[in-house]
Amino acid sequence: MTTIPLTTHTSVQLLPQRAVYWPAQRTVVIADAHIGRPLPHHQHTATLLPTLLARLTEVIATTAATQCIVLGDLFHMRKHYLPEAVDSFVQWRQQHADLDMLLVRGNHERAMGDPPARCGLRCINPGFVLDDVTLLHEPRQQPGFAMSAHLHPSMLVPGPRTAMVAVACFIWHPNYLVLPAFEDAVPGRVVARHPAERQAYILQDEVVLCDA
Repeated sequence: MTTIPLTTHTSVQLLPQRAVYWPAQRTVVIADAHIGRPLPHHQHTATLLPTLLARLTEVIATTAATQCIVLGDLFHMRKHYLPEAVDSFVQWRQQHADLDMLLVRGNHERAMGDPPARCGLRCINPGFVLDDVTLLHEPRQQPGFAMSAHLHPSMLVPGPRTAMVAVACFIWHPNYLVLPAFEDAVPGRVVARHPAERQAYILQDEVVLCDA
């Protein structure tokens, strides 16, 4: 866990589960879960969603969060919501009925419409402001501080068996924080670092904040 300031009065914790905990709001923030993404043949679809939901359960239990904000692309389907994926999520949601869930619409929600009402989500457009932090899916320039996603960022670090390996990372800038994808299905994209940015990469159960 690594704590960083977002504004003069707001700090968050970067978690190795590829999530953010916002103590002042008792809120966990995740992004780009992409539930229902078609997988390469060598990956095991049946175990992927339960593993993702178990990780989210762990984060909520560890932090005692009362709210979960999803910064877009909760589901991945392009034309319609697959009943089996929705059913699995709804079953998990029923086990966490007291958890308030807020979904900031991303590009997949724009393409398919909001998830079915039985998912128990409050859906809002990007640009919603909470405690002086603007919640987005796609990063964009704007006044103040913003928390966003969409890029699936990763960075190259020395690997145990190879010269370099790509690992998921957070991107922290004085004006924004970009979250890594919460999904396990596909690797992230290695993104070039802006001079004013710092990256915090995830190595097993640790978040490592790189020097500026």
